Amino acid sequence: MFQKSVSPQTNEREWLQSLYDDKKKRSFELGVKAIDLLVKEGSSVSYRTVSDKSKIIDSEGIGIHPNTIRKNKELHAYFSKHISAKFYKPRKSSRVPIAGDLDSFKQIKQERDITRVKQRYMQLTKNELVDLLIHMEQYIAKQNQHWLKNQFESFKSE
Repeated sequence: MFQKSVSPQTNEREWLQSLYDDKKKRSFELGVKAIDLLVKEGSSVSYRTVSDKSKIIDSEGIGIHPNTIRKNKELHAYFSKHISAKFYKPRKSSRVPIAGDLDSFKQIKQERDITRVKQRYMQLTKNELVDLLIHMEQYIAKQNQHWLKNQFESFKSE
């Protein structure tokens, strides 16, 4: 049988917390120095450039990891003031909608180049694909209704 390990009543390890605080302070100071140097040089300030610069200026040669900048709240706040990286902006659709009206689906040929069609669809955004799918479903529903009407009329005339 396995024996249960008895843990001490207090989970606080003061020596470990002080070690974490020292490392956090060192990371903050090193990060601030790296950011200030990058700003002074006129270089871009990003997670990677701060990390690389901190390795250069660190006396131990260790530097800080890009994730350290993200996790250290004080350093991240300072970093955010000086960041020069571009943020992602969702692209706006400048294309004309593929299927504005349902009759445009009549022009689709069965012998078309499927790889080219796939490439064209891969360039569309999710919203454009959803709109296209809805238009196609509407077209199919309209064609089904038309086919049923013709079948009923041909049955009636017999």
